[in-house]
This record gives sequence, structure tokens and C-alpha cells, in this order.
Amino acid sequence: MNPQPEEFCQPPAACCQRRPSDGARAPGRWVPGAWDAVVVGAGPAGCTTAALLAGEGLRVLLLDKSPSPPPKVCGEFLSPGCLRILERIGALRAVLAAGARPLFGMRIHTPAGRTLQATYPREAGCRAAHGLAIPRSLLDPILLDVALKRGAEFAPNFQVSDLVWDADRVVGVRGRLHGRARTLSARLVVGADGRNSVVARRLGPVDRHDWLDKIALVGYVGGAMRAEDVGEVFLGRDRYCILNPIGPDLTNVGLVINRSDFQRGVEPARLLMGAGQTLRGLRDRLAPCRPAGPVRCLGPLAHRARRLAVPGAMLVGDAAGFLDPFTGEGIHAGLRGAELAARIALETFGRDAASCPDPDAYARAWATEFLPKWRLCLGLQHAIRHPALAEWIVSRLEPRPNLATLVMTAVGDLLPARDLGLVGLLRRLVAGSPPA
Repeated sequence: MNPQPEEFCQPPAACCQRRPSDGARAPGRWVPGAWDAVVVGAGPAGCTTAALLAGEGLRVLLLDKSPSPPPKVCGEFLSPGCLRILERIGALRAVLAAGARPLFGMRIHTPAGRTLQATYPREAGCRAAHGLAIPRSLLDPILLDVALKRGAEFAPNFQVSDLVWDADRVVGVRGRLHGRARTLSARLVVGADGRNSVVARRLGPVDRHDWLDKIALVGYVGGAMRAEDVGEVFLGRDRYCILNPIGPDLTNVGLVINRSDFQRGVEPARLLMGAGQTLRGLRDRLAPCRPAGPVRCLGPLAHRARRLAVPGAMLVGDAAGFLDPFTGEGIHAGLRGAELAARIALETFGRDAASCPDPDAYARAWATEFLPKWRLCLGLQHAIRHPALAEWIVSRLEPRPNLATLVMTAVGDLLPARDLGLVGLLRRLVAGSPPA
């Protein structure tokens, strides 16, 4: 058993920021033991989890160490699969109204000068599927608003430092609010606090990928020569750069390089622009650019928590694991992981309010959902490491737009990656025959 908590969190109602919807109860005091779920982290994964749980009548508290969603190192791309989830939680209309830009595929440029135009498939009614480009400064507040309207309560400026255990079960979190030690109890703690998750590291080790030791540099530029309706990827040896048009004259530029190539002491903006211009086809695109904000760095990128869940706690989003931003799967993994965690939690609470969601059931569901995509993405990462392989893949996809679209269907989270598979893709590429 752990020692007695310093102080259960019972601040006045004013410390909870909540916008009650029609018929919702008025915010009250934080009462020990009153929370069905405490969700740590108010990013896409945390807000979606809170929205889904609170929408089913659970008392949910959403915590974040920041007073409001802070700037994030992110490519700011939503795959087509994200749109389905946003629609399910009632956020898609607000995202579209905020000015999100539709992107209908990817244009990939190889070191030898090949260009592959890969589009998403057409859906019912011949409507072209698309992703969205939207700044996180717009997306995150929209998702937080959805969670609040569904009944969750929000506690900003709460820095979680530890979990509270009762034998082998997590029963709450410990942290600080405005400098004062606080402890919150809950039937379920959801760690959605990103790649440096405190919750994940209290559950067990977090392992880095053995060879994907990458760092990302991301910034905004104005005046870029770019495509307007697709994302563009420029490949190099063991590096790549992505241009994502997020505004009429604002482009998200993201460079991913080996961590060993990161030059400490060099201004990040200079490193981003200089390294980006070493990629074929990108020099002229960036020449007229002007910086439109600071360049932020993040790394190492690829990691995975060894324990995704224990009795009383689960991990979602980047807290559970992250591979690489090449396919833009990060936000989708957060949204979809939130759906999996909420489903398993609600099924358990519906049967027995006193029991914990089965951690093994969640780990199995997570592995089934995400590991096939990870294997596909690892294959693409091998291609980036070996330019000759990248050239061969693009040369095989160029004359076969149907196969390129099939790959985009899996990469865009419209088709489970297990239905394509890396081995199956390689067989189709080698065969050279039209896809079935």
C-alpha cells in the first residue's frame, strides 16, 4: 500500500473549466472517489477518450499540465480515417468550419527525380476520399470543446507526477496544481500525455526503436511553391521532408533526419531550411520562403510502452507508442486508440461498476488494430533508408495507379493494414500484374 496522499483535490468549482450542455449537471466540488475516469493529457487522444466516456454518463476529469493546448511538433495532417472518427464524436463539422483544407493524396519525389502521384480512393457516390490539413492550434481546442460539451470536466495546470496504487491496481493520480500537492482517485486512469508520458513510465519501461532513431524539425513558412490539394514528400537517404499546405500562404514544413545528424548549437530554422534544400526537387520550392514562426524539434521519435494497460489504467495515443510521421498516422492512432479504450472500459463498467477493464483485452485489441500498420510503415522506412529500394517501389507503382491507390487506402486508415500486408504488397510489386 502507498502512504496516505498529501491532500485530495477539492478546489472550488471555479478551478474546473466546463461548458455544460443542455441538461448537464452544474460543475461542483471535486470529491474523492467521485471520478469514474481521470484522463491525463488534453490532446486529441485524451479529449476523444474523455468525450466518449463522458457521453455515456461517466464522471470524467480531463487533466493537462498546460493552461490551454500548447504548440505541438506535428505535421498537422488528418488521414481520411480520422474524418470518420471525428464524425462519430460530433467534431467533424467544427473542424471543417475552422478552415481545414482537404488533401486528396500524396505526391512523392524520389532522389533520382521520379514523382509518384498517389490518390485516395473514391467512396460511395464517386466522392473522392480525402484527408485534412489543419493547425493543431485549431484542432485541439475543438476536441476539448467536444469533450466539455459531452460532460467532461477540465483541470488545466495540473502536472501529474505519479500514480496511486492499491496493491496491483491503479486507483488514482498524484500531482501538483498551482504548486500544491494533490491526489485524485478514480476507477480508471487513462494516460494520454504524449511521448514523454508520466503515466506510461509509471506502468513500466518505454523502449525506443532499435534503428529508427530519428528527430523531427517542424516549422511554418510563407511563400512556398507547393501543391494545394495534396501533401508532398521529398525523399533522401535516411531522411525526408514533408510540405503540408495548411493555409492560403502558410505551409507546414517537416524534416525528419537521423538523430546523429542533428547539429547541436545550430539554429533549428537554419538546420531545417539547409537540410531540406539537400533533397532533390525541394531547393526551388523553399528558395522564396520566409519563416512564419519558430522551428520546433522533437526526438527521438519511435518508441513503444511495454505495458499498455494494468488494472485501473490504460495508455492511448503517443503514450502507448509512436513509430514515425511518414504516413501521418499519429493523430489517427490517438483517435482510434481512444475509441478502443473507451469501448473496453464502457463494456466493463456496464457489466460491473466495481471491476476494472481487462488490461489483456485492451492490449490484444491495440495490437490487432495497430501492429499491421506499424509493419507496413517499417517497410516504407526501410525504403527511405535504401534509395535504390525506394526508386524500385515507385517505379513499380507509377504505371499501376490502382495499386498506388490501394496503398493509400491502407496508409490513409481507410482499410485495415492487415488486409494489405507488407508481404502481399511486395508480391504485387514483384508480380507486375494488375491488382485484383
